[in-house]
Amino acid sequence: MRLEEFLEIRRNLRRFSDFGRYNYPRGSLFGILSQKRVDFVKRNYHRFSSRLEEIEEEWRRKKRFPKWLRLPPVLRLKLLMKSLGFSDREIGVHFRNPEKSEFGEMIWKAVYTDYLYSPVAVGIQAARGRIGELMIRDFLEAKNIEFKDEGMLRPAKKTPDFYIEDGLEIEGKKIRWIESKALFGDPNTHRIYSKKQYEPYTKIYGEGLVIYWLGKIENLDSSVSLKDHSFIPHKAKTFLLEMKVFFADKRAEDVAELFNAVVWEWNSEEVYSKKFLDELLDLFHEVRGNVVVTNYNRGLKRVLRNMGFEILTFP
Repeated sequence: MRLEEFLEIRRNLRRFSDFGRYNYPRGSLFGILSQKRVDFVKRNYHRFSSRLEEIEEEWRRKKRFPKWLRLPPVLRLKLLMKSLGFSDREIGVHFRNPEKSEFGEMIWKAVYTDYLYSPVAVGIQAARGRIGELMIRDFLEAKNIEFKDEGMLRPAKKTPDFYIEDGLEIEGKKIRWIESKALFGDPNTHRIYSKKQYEPYTKIYGEGLVIYWLGKIENLDSSVSLKDHSFIPHKAKTFLLEMKVFFADKRAEDVAELFNAVVWEWNSEEVYSKKFLDELLDLFHEVRGNVVVTNYNRGLKRVLRNMGFEILTFP
């Protein structure tokens, strides 16, 4: 993506419904929107948190958030609770046990609509990261290339996802390490990770390669080689790039075969329950690529849409 186009897209993206305006994969646009929102939080959270008295006053008078408190749902609710005198420990207890909290319904709504800071969002991002690493692992194993992963490199403090002692020839360079990023590679994100990870890795291990699975800006200023999702052919990319979750009952196995997916039989009904949340987290803990959900309900579809996924249902 050209820098000028990226800046225009980032400026105009405000919600998921804006994705249809651009001819880019849903995952790429989700990555751009997510990073835009995270940048906003980093810039403004301190300013919002310094106005706790105003938040409390608005809530006690009108039982609502101030209009200027434009934070993601989980952070907004936590600031409200903090303004009402709850400690960080107490807030954590309430979020872990919404069914026992006076803010229970608000907590559930925040958890199921916040695609950045909720436990569900964190679990999904972990799944994206794991799938990216699995695709690189499959790529290296298919080429019979010996490597060490992060676990094998510890207790070293600076560890890329993959270290290739004998090197891998890519475009005239002998690559010694590969880092997987289930993110969109924009200039700011790349600059931050270059300082924190890529430059130290290069000093320790030699030439490296970073794969931005959700796409990247063309011609980024970089001391390491950069690739996007097109570098490695793999069916699991559909989950990352298209953000599709398939729903089917009678045809579940046929749909799974068609999309190289696994079948997950859903068991929870009540959305506002720990059982439902735990199963949702289990689903994304186990996912390794595309998934077909069977025995589903409308509540599950709604939550996944809130997290940015496109739902495809097969009767």
